[in-house]
Amino acid sequence: MCNGMDQHITEKWFHGKLGAGRDGRQIAERLLSEYCLETGAPDGSFLVRESETFVGDYTLSFWRSGRVQHCRIHSRQEAGSPKFYLTDNLVFDTLFALITHYQQVPLRCNEFEMKLTEPVPQTNAHESKEWYHAFLSRSQAENMLMRVPRDGAFLVRKRTEINSFAISFRAEGKIKHCRVQQEGQNVVLGTSEFDSLVDLISYYEKHPLYRKMKLRYPINEETLEKIGTAEPDYGSLYEGRNPGFYVEANQMPTFKCTVRAMYEYKAQRDDELSFSKNAIIQNVDKQEGGWWKGDCAGRKQLWFPANFVEEISPTTVEPDRSATENSPLGDLLRGSVDVSSCQIVVRSEGKGSRAFVFSLVPVASPRSGPVLDIAASSQEELKDWVLKIREVTMTSEAKLEEGKMMERRKKIALELSDLVIYCRPTKAEKYVNRAKGKKFLQYNRLQLSRIYPRGQRLDSSNYDPLPMWLCGSQLVALNFQTADKPMQMNQALFMLNGRSGFVLQPSIMREDSFDPFDRHSLRAIDPITLTIEVLGARHLPKHGRGIVCPLIEIEVCGAEYDNAKQRTDSEADNGLNPTWPRKPFRFTVHNPSFAFLRFVVYEIDMFSDQNFLAQATFPISCLKTGYRSVPLKNSYSEELELASLLVHVDVVRGRLGYEVIVPDNGLNPTWPRKPFRFTVHNPSFAFLRFVVYEIDMFSDQNFLAQATFPISCLKTGYRSVPLKNSYSEELELASLLVHVDVVRGRLGYEVI
Repeated sequence: MCNGMDQHITEKWFHGKLGAGRDGRQIAERLLSEYCLETGAPDGSFLVRESETFVGDYTLSFWRSGRVQHCRIHSRQEAGSPKFYLTDNLVFDTLFALITHYQQVPLRCNEFEMKLTEPVPQTNAHESKEWYHAFLSRSQAENMLMRVPRDGAFLVRKRTEINSFAISFRAEGKIKHCRVQQEGQNVVLGTSEFDSLVDLISYYEKHPLYRKMKLRYPINEETLEKIGTAEPDYGSLYEGRNPGFYVEANQMPTFKCTVRAMYEYKAQRDDELSFSKNAIIQNVDKQEGGWWKGDCAGRKQLWFPANFVEEISPTTVEPDRSATENSPLGDLLRGSVDVSSCQIVVRSEGKGSRAFVFSLVPVASPRSGPVLDIAASSQEELKDWVLKIREVTMTSEAKLEEGKMMERRKKIALELSDLVIYCRPTKAEKYVNRAKGKKFLQYNRLQLSRIYPRGQRLDSSNYDPLPMWLCGSQLVALNFQTADKPMQMNQALFMLNGRSGFVLQPSIMREDSFDPFDRHSLRAIDPITLTIEVLGARHLPKHGRGIVCPLIEIEVCGAEYDNAKQRTDSEADNGLNPTWPRKPFRFTVHNPSFAFLRFVVYEIDMFSDQNFLAQATFPISCLKTGYRSVPLKNSYSEELELASLLVHVDVVRGRLGYEVIVPDNGLNPTWPRKPFRFTVHNPSFAFLRFVVYEIDMFSDQNFLAQATFPISCLKTGYRSVPLKNSYSEELELASLLVHVDVVRGRLGYEVI
């Protein structure tokens, strides 16, 4: 039995993707035209197909006034469940319910009103089945079946006669054939008639076709490879005295049986039966699709689910009282009533010989069940019954509404949550931010989270994994095939721990005070000061056919307060062994456990664009002081032969000393002489600015004073620079002593 969402799949009118999703409109028009013109089908004949334009929607195609018209069936999600509709004001839970409604209620528009009448069946659905062979002779079919020594092996082939097929099969160790004739839109086997060849095969897969043999193993070239034998079984051919004979299939049974209900069932449609447990249903007509027809309680030949009943002998009509369920009433339970869907009506005049009677009347429709009359022994007992039923109804409605509100608020399906350990996807950006990052980190201490790229994107780009690692997510998935900065940092992270595939989280993440987005929470960690000098490179890869003009970009990637980037000048026309003057690049890293040092080699082309050449990325926690030859890699983190950088790395753990910060002296601080060189190409529009900061206990910079001058006014010599506040008002006695050396023109041998 199909569930409600898939019930339409077994219907005659559902054609799926016509033309495998291409030219479906034209195919639908052809099918409808041929069917209606050949059979004289009335207006309203219809079929439903999957929409080619709108994924998840369907198209209703119908016949009206001698031509085919089409109508889109919309779908949308409500509380996690799909809904279907033609107009916004009338929505259905399933596609099956929508079609059933418009078979009973007319479609209305400005031009016409019309009910859906006759479904157009699929005509050539068999051509895509594994058991069908359009170009196979009888001898070829026999050769295939001789290699499968199993009763129930079968195939269907097109015969040379017009509108004729044959089923070739094995039964009782012999190969046999039976004819199938197509008559109009139906196919006929003996005296049995079916809507299509697919329906015929589906029926005989469940019922014997020849004596006791059911169709079990569809045969084609692929299944021959799996279950076929190398040597054919020539003894399985039919008797030689009557070659090529066709056998007669079993007659379809026409008798009707009696069944007993194992469970209670309430009708969902007007053409269905409602019955209680242990009810007897007679004159049962067993139909396909898991639904049978029968008579019960005066209602004739209505549908009911076959898995709710068991077949019994026609003489056994008394219910079996020995069968009990897990119920306080045991075998006394004969059914149940949904009191929330009923209205209580007190019979003040009584009924029959009983004076105190009330009735439960279904509110929705008569098909919900019959009116139930209940008698009490006194007026007080009747009032007590009515009061209790109303209390239960109100309580159940409140619980139901509370459950719906919770599902809507938390976006969780309660039924699914009761069945499984519920996981639901959500956007990582909601939690990996300054507002919720600390809470997400605490969540990840006890539970797992997996972050991955959204599947609906059109490209394979990656997101920055660093914030996810900082917030403690254990499984951060990236697109491995994409050569970009996130994948390069991922490769660098897992250099740790011997490339074993996992890395232990730093101990700071287990501190209650740690906030991945707040630098002030790092009181237990000393910062690291990195001083990098790029001295030279060798064997840099080419980008195209020209000569490389390389520059090196040095970047620290980590928490948002540690991110920094600096670069060298470009070296003209030298990719073999470029060198750079010694120039220190200093970085302060407050959270080295989650920081990476990244070298990127670019070339400057004739349009001053930067083109990527190579890169090298390392966790800062692995760095040591000294001269280093840095092997370069391509964008996929694959090593480039002989390509490397020569750098000097100076790692200072803890806060900086006197070289930059003068501790506890604002009266007359002094610094060692250290030149700072700047090249200014357009001095007419350039300014020299001195800013004095203080470093507090949290390593934050707080503004104290500043002085700003146009560079065109500067002259060489020692200068006392008067300091000003942020409003450019002079601060009394506050000044800097500096030496300024102004050289106009290009530098000489000192650098070049």
